[in-house]
Amino acid sequence: MLAVLSSAGAPVGAQDFPAIGSQYVDFGASMASVGQMNNVLGATVRSRGADRSTSRPTRTAAVASTGYRGSPAVSAKVRGQFADFVARVDPANADRLRKAVQQQDLLGMWERHVAVDGLRRGDVADAMAAYWVQNWQIANKVSFASRAQVQAVRGQVARALGASPAFAKMADADRQALAETFMLNFVAQGSAYSDAARRDAGAAARLSDAAAARFRKDMNLDLRRLRLTEAGLVG
Repeated sequence: MLAVLSSAGAPVGAQDFPAIGSQYVDFGASMASVGQMNNVLGATVRSRGADRSTSRPTRTAAVASTGYRGSPAVSAKVRGQFADFVARVDPANADRLRKAVQQQDLLGMWERHVAVDGLRRGDVADAMAAYWVQNWQIANKVSFASRAQVQAVRGQVARALGASPAFAKMADADRQALAETFMLNFVAQGSAYSDAARRDAGAAARLSDAAAARFRKDMNLDLRRLRLTEAGLVG
């Protein structure tokens, strides 16, 4: 379950990201690797829709193709970049935001939030699937996604990444940085949207529109024309 609309489902307290709720943010959106991997899945959804085969890749096979060995040094670097990013987004609260990012275990919060869907750290497909499903939910104002739906999207992601020569060449450190970029975006976007949904319907609508607009612009994919099903994202 990725219930980004409910207060119980917020991955981190909204007070930790005070003004981010007024805008859609995407840390690392300009990174070539992030755009490249998003486009891999986007092309898959556009051209083939969901894979309706009843056979799904096993967890063992998926980890072998999309997993990585994590390093605390890589996490520290990504966390530092994220702290710099949120400070620029909300300069009035820069010191407070940097402190929150550095002191809180945001990746642990992500993992606890998505565990119910069978997702975990150490795998790019898990991180990317959670990010895609949450953005679909924000764009469509849908508060609940089932474990089966999330796992189906994860299967789509794993197959798309597994077919990408560029991804196959990525070192563990690059895979980890990519995955943790998706995780931190998930935390910030989920917190912002959950807070807006509770406090300001207009802000929630703007965040929803912005999420849809970014996917249209960067991936030529209309999240609002996709359906989230137990076969994955279907065009």
